[in-house]
Amino acid sequence: MLDDFDYAILQALQTDGRLSNQALAERVNLSTSPCWRRVKKLEEDGVIARYTALLDAEKLGLNALAYIHVSLMDHAPETLDAFGSFAAGNPEVLECASVTGAYDYILKVIARDTRSLEEFLMEKLLRLGIIRETNTEIVLQQITRNTALPLSELAE
Repeated sequence: MLDDFDYAILQALQTDGRLSNQALAERVNLSTSPCWRRVKKLEEDGVIARYTALLDAEKLGLNALAYIHVSLMDHAPETLDAFGSFAAGNPEVLECASVTGAYDYILKVIARDTRSLEEFLMEKLLRLGIIRETNTEIVLQQITRNTALPLSELAE
């Protein structure tokens, strides 16, 4: 069970993962030792999965973002494993989720430009030989981009 201090720690770290333990403790109204112990426990329990930096894709020259809906030829274990390995092994794939509806999966893919996106589709994804159908939606403008979970919904 997480308590209000745990949620406060998580909220603060979602906003700024580089907070020092001292700054974090001050922000959540704890002394440094109990704060540090709580963070370590959250890490050990896997609640804090990892720390990362959020990069600006456009400033790095990655200007084509797309969602690709994918239907597989079949749902044999080998097919599912091959697709899962493909999604996990390609850095262009930012996210992959199994979904309900007309398609089996949705991929969030980023590339340098639309030509690079086409190469990903034609030279990598469709060459797998296990794809029945795809539908690609190119993002024109990203309205929001948030990685923070809605912790206020969980805290009591």
